[in-house]
Amino acid sequence: MPQLESKALALDLFFFELIPKIIKIFFVCFRKRKNMSKQAFDKMLSQHEKVEKESQIDWEKKKKEWLKFIDDFYQSVENWLKPYEKQEKLKLSYSTSVLSEEHIGSYQIKNMTIVFADQQVRIEPVGTLLIGTKGRIDMEGSRGRVQFLLADKESKGMKIDVSAEKRKVPDWTWKIVIRDSRHIAYDEFNEDNFFSALMEITNG
Repeated sequence: MPQLESKALALDLFFFELIPKIIKIFFVCFRKRKNMSKQAFDKMLSQHEKVEKESQIDWEKKKKEWLKFIDDFYQSVENWLKPYEKQEKLKLSYSTSVLSEEHIGSYQIKNMTIVFADQQVRIEPVGTLLIGTKGRIDMEGSRGRVQFLLADKESKGMKIDVSAEKRKVPDWTWKIVIRDSRHIAYDEFNEDNFFSALMEITNG
């Protein structure tokens, strides 16, 4: 009998120590669940806010603005190359292809081909819904590729702005991307810089 009483006492002590631990675990789990529920609620509200903002954006207007920027780009290039085309030293031609972007959907764009001195250069719009820019056009030749980005007129290079301060509306203009190992800089999109880029990606 003393052995049974001793075992019963030990069992009582075990449960006496175990119950507070179970209660503590319960409250910890409850708090975690409560925090997770709050996080899920916050996430739901953020997602709803994002969807609402996106639904208020005039995507058709954005597409038309983008297509106008493409036309302006091609007009500049045509003006710079026109003297050589008149002298039959090069040929310009256009083809069409389809771009597809989220929210905007599928739409047709023009691609330019420049043929001169046994060289062929192709200029293709990439898209408008890109991070850090309102649009990009690539120019590719036998020796590489050059990118043109829509950036703020005053911008000298790409940088990520994480400040909470309200930023001014960019004055979008075409820039030529200059890359090195340290950073991405911009050159002005003008006649001299365009021809420098053209020579860079051909055998010139």
